[in-house]
Amino acid sequence: MKTCSKCGGNRFNGWNRCMDCRNQRAKVRQLRILANGGSHTAREWSQLLANSPACAVCGRSWSLVPPRPDTRYKHTWTKGHKIPIYLGGSNSIENIQAECYQCNFRRSAGCLGTQTTFTKEIFMAASQERFSLAFSFILKSGAEVFPVQMKRRSSGNVAFRISRGGTGGNTLRRGEEVEESIMIRKVLDEEYAVRCSSKDGSIRGLYKQGHRSVLEVRRHSV
Repeated sequence: MKTCSKCGGNRFNGWNRCMDCRNQRAKVRQLRILANGGSHTAREWSQLLANSPACAVCGRSWSLVPPRPDTRYKHTWTKGHKIPIYLGGSNSIENIQAECYQCNFRRSAGCLGTQTTFTKEIFMAASQERFSLAFSFILKSGAEVFPVQMKRRSSGNVAFRISRGGTGGNTLRRGEEVEESIMIRKVLDEEYAVRCSSKDGSIRGLYKQGHRSVLEVRRHSV
């Protein structure tokens, strides 16, 4: 008999997690939603879905998405978050989009599975206001990433995290936590590196001018 990939319990309905682990995952997610704030009504979601003929991530129409492996679910669409819940995204309708189940599950794979991931000092992009829109880095891959504030769980301090880069530059010990104006000056004029993220949270890391993966720095009027 196949067993749960997390705890070794019995597997159900083709999933790789047993019911106990799935229920625990759901509880963790619900706590994060409450902590992040925001809400929307069933009517708001219905209206958004009615105006969404295709997945917001991959662009496939719902009829082109393969049926879900769990036969209890009849629809290929799911409710997704532009900024994921595990990255601090709110549950307001402005952060909601219709996604196919494959894209939704792929974006959140592994991110809710363990408590250890959540209890570390993690990136917390709780809203668009956490991003600096003064400038962005255009990566050679074509992606665009923005400086983003991070929340230190031990103190609750929220700030932009910068460093000189190099070996160990991505650690708290080697970095500085600063406000936006200081971050802009040090990154653009003194070539510091800064923690960045794409707006959907799918790309994040430490970037600076001249970094091998950075194509250009794009300044914006704000």
